[in-house]
Amino acid sequence: MNGTTSKIGADYLARLESFHRLDKEREDMLKELIAKYQDLEQRFEKKCKEYDNEAQTRGLYQEQANEAIKKLTDIQHRAEVNSFAFAIIDGDGAVFREDWIIKGEEGGAMAAHQLRLDIKKHLKDIYPDINVETWKIVVQVVLNLDGLSRKLYSVNLTKSLSDLTAFARGFCRSQGLFSIIDVGKGKEQADFKVRETLRLMVYNLQCKHIIFGPCHDRGYIVELRPYQLETSTSAKLSLLETTPPSYEFQELGFRRVKFTDVFRSEPLPDGPPSPSAALSTPPPSSSKPLNYASVASTWSSPDHPIKEFKNLAVTPDSPARVTSTRYYLVNSSGERVDESLPQPDAISKQRFRERCEREGSQPCNRWHLIGTCEVPMCTYFHGERLSPGEQLVLRIRARGTFCSYKGSCRNPDCYWGHHCKYGYKCQRLNCTFSGTHDMDLTPAERVYDDGSREKLSS
Repeated sequence: MNGTTSKIGADYLARLESFHRLDKEREDMLKELIAKYQDLEQRFEKKCKEYDNEAQTRGLYQEQANEAIKKLTDIQHRAEVNSFAFAIIDGDGAVFREDWIIKGEEGGAMAAHQLRLDIKKHLKDIYPDINVETWKIVVQVVLNLDGLSRKLYSVNLTKSLSDLTAFARGFCRSQGLFSIIDVGKGKEQADFKVRETLRLMVYNLQCKHIIFGPCHDRGYIVELRPYQLETSTSAKLSLLETTPPSYEFQELGFRRVKFTDVFRSEPLPDGPPSPSAALSTPPPSSSKPLNYASVASTWSSPDHPIKEFKNLAVTPDSPARVTSTRYYLVNSSGERVDESLPQPDAISKQRFRERCEREGSQPCNRWHLIGTCEVPMCTYFHGERLSPGEQLVLRIRARGTFCSYKGSCRNPDCYWGHHCKYGYKCQRLNCTFSGTHDMDLTPAERVYDDGSREKLSS
């Protein structure tokens, strides 16, 4: 019996030991659960704090964003309300038409009004989806007032030295945002003003468009090149063309515009191309006009073919010419027709270039083509007159400039061009003589300086 009791006690002890082991495992499990819970609770509290911080920060940022949006909207509104287009023009090269200038203050007011209309039309063409009527138009013309006044007066384009001053006064008074700025003598003065104004306006958000008028001066090309690759900047730039620009300006690829009702489309002449400017004394080298056809006949080199003049025959009933030798040609409508010129030979072209390089300037048209120059302190070279072949080179070059009197010119000695030599067949873009493409180029009469006429048959 004692043996049985011992076995039973051992069995209970074993079971008790098993219970102790299970209790220990349960206790360890509970401790582990508690530890994990505490860790989770701490992490939860941390995340809650982080969330609270994020929520607070987000609220702060949202408040700041709302404030920023409000300010941006206000700025955009103000920018739109005060939007403007800006025209900066070098007035020494982009010269106002003389028919405006000679009218003084009234002409200035009329020119300003026309310029404003032209700019508005240009803006509407560029921005068809925007109401540009709300944009203000600002114009600044920078020039040497005294120097340009003297130049215009010296070539008989104004009646007095005060015409341009009166014109400028009317121009500025008629439009509140239009200004003519006199920077005085010195090319660099106008250049500096124009360049700095462009730099200011290019990145001005309220300045929606810029009309830049320096196309007569290649020195501005360096200033414009950096804006070629900036799409937003190049899109808001238009180059104002007055006289034909050099090919470098065309290569820039900017939009171009012309305001021919306001500005001259041809360079200022070297001298007054009017009948009153005819010679009072004959040229020193000859008393009769140079016959380019006879000169051309002496150039017999097969490498330089010469185009002869069109043969103009005198009709039998034409009066005989005895005293007068200076003349000009007109068509059946009485419009001035330029006599054809042969092409110069290569040797004359080379000598002409070499002479210009030696002199360091260009030849005076009046001196070398007519034989006299009455312009005080002429800036072009005189000296020994050019040879007949070199004079032909110069005359062809002069023909590329439109005479101020156009088809009504009656000066036999006028060397400027009076129409496009290609007529209706002209294929050139922006031809200086575009207004004459429909003109009859067939000479009908030869008009002499004494008023007598010869009828011609082609």
